[in-house]
Amino acid sequence: GGSVLDGGKALAAMLVERAPVTRFLEGVGSQRPSGRKLPFIAVPTTAGTGSEATSNAVISSVGEKGFKRSLRHDRYMPDLALIDPVLTVSCPRPLTVACSMDCFTQLVEGYLSSHGSPLTDALALDGIRAVYRSLEAVCRDGENLAARTDMAYGAMLSGMVLANAGLGAVHGFASAIGGFFAVPHGVVCGTLMAAVNRSTLASLRRSGASTEALDKYAMLGKICSPAADKSASWYQDHFIAELERLTGELAIPTLDAFGIGVADVAKIVAQTGNKYNPAPLAPEELTEILVSRLGH
Repeated sequence: GGSVLDGGKALAAMLVERAPVTRFLEGVGSQRPSGRKLPFIAVPTTAGTGSEATSNAVISSVGEKGFKRSLRHDRYMPDLALIDPVLTVSCPRPLTVACSMDCFTQLVEGYLSSHGSPLTDALALDGIRAVYRSLEAVCRDGENLAARTDMAYGAMLSGMVLANAGLGAVHGFASAIGGFFAVPHGVVCGTLMAAVNRSTLASLRRSGASTEALDKYAMLGKICSPAADKSASWYQDHFIAELERLTGELAIPTLDAFGIGVADVAKIVAQTGNKYNPAPLAPEELTEILVSRLGH
């Protein structure tokens, strides 16, 4: 999975640097890595993070003063990535659900990103089609190799997309929450995906600032619906409804299941970025999103 692959990237680099990794972490350390590393081959056995196609390694220290930050250099891209869907067949359902939602979130956030490009959009859309086609199937039957293949393909594309387009508010939350609490990354993404996109779409409609982003939400709705000749707003709403349906169908837990309560919301919001979200979300909106996923 992503944690193991990122750990491998960090080891390959730090065995050459011969220094603590915290010195080189973005927002934590004060030094820039040289980019020198040992040869590194990535062999993912989950389909979620796309770490096999990125040049960063996410390092976490969980606690009151915890962090979840990246060790990053263009030369940290794996020398070789071997992607075989068969290796993911043994993943248990909870891990499959979490990884699948992480992959789906990365593709959607990369597609909607204000930092995207026609190339990243094309890659993201192809990945979104594959993942939406197979996400529920792979969670029902982990031995469905066709579905596993779609998810492995989507995960690889998600890494390519996020490395070049950036991500949005869901991953902003995931970075903050992952530093304070031991919550699986994919669970954070899955439980917040519908709420964040609902709030983002509402903000875009109020401001009218980005018709491109609204068009993209309509395209996502078309991918998720066989209906033809509906309005753009119908497709936008349908996409949000599909995210909400998936959250329920896949039984993705709420954040309170991991010890997160109302008293923790302010510190999480204070650490949450949404740099490339198609609509900047205010602290009040971020607070409303978190509270809606506390299960109370």
